[in-house]
Amino acid sequence: MTRQFPLKLEPHPDYTAADFLNSEANRAALALVRSWPEWALPSAVIWGPAGSGKTHLAHIWAERAGASLISADDFAGLALETLPEEPHIALDFADAEFPKPDERRMFHLLNMIREKNGALLLVARTAPSRWGVALPDLASRLKALPSAEVSPPDDGLFAAVLAKQFADRQLVVDRETVEYIAVRSERSFAAARRLVARLDQAALASRRPIGKRLAGEVIEALEAESGEAG
Repeated sequence: MTRQFPLKLEPHPDYTAADFLNSEANRAALALVRSWPEWALPSAVIWGPAGSGKTHLAHIWAERAGASLISADDFAGLALETLPEEPHIALDFADAEFPKPDERRMFHLLNMIREKNGALLLVARTAPSRWGVALPDLASRLKALPSAEVSPPDDGLFAAVLAKQFADRQLVVDRETVEYIAVRSERSFAAARRLVARLDQAALASRRPIGKRLAGEVIEALEAESGEAG
């Protein structure tokens, strides 16, 4: 008998503005993104924990501003001297540049954006004050930028995040099960993403639907793993 293995299907997130989950936790960051081009300065920062929707906000702003969305690795290879007039850039994982020695490169980017009448959205996991910047001019420049935090999810947002994670994986899960998961699992965006991925794998491997019983088993297993790691 041929052994069957569950297929690993990657989720396909929808990064449109209409699909963004707006709540008190992310309202300030969304307002900052929507307020462009009326920013007080050419550059701005949004920051918050992993999986909190920062990249989604970056896509919304990039669509609004006609901007290029790049990663920290892309930034490392970007020829700043060849930037066109009015460059619009969203730099995801901006704090991945720190602590690194080339702080002058970030300072140069901020200057180039201003001189060329461009716009820059820095997306990070922590506030600029926590990046450990040693260059005084860069530290003061970052501190002056308009910024907004994406906070940990409230009850309603966390359940909505779970529902969206399931939808991104094309999984049909009833509302009662989503609410069951929401009150029993770790309250973080990263935990929601990890839990939904494990539920997807467990459902495929066991050929069972995702309901409260399977959810309880997976949550218990994750808690046990976390306890062993601690």
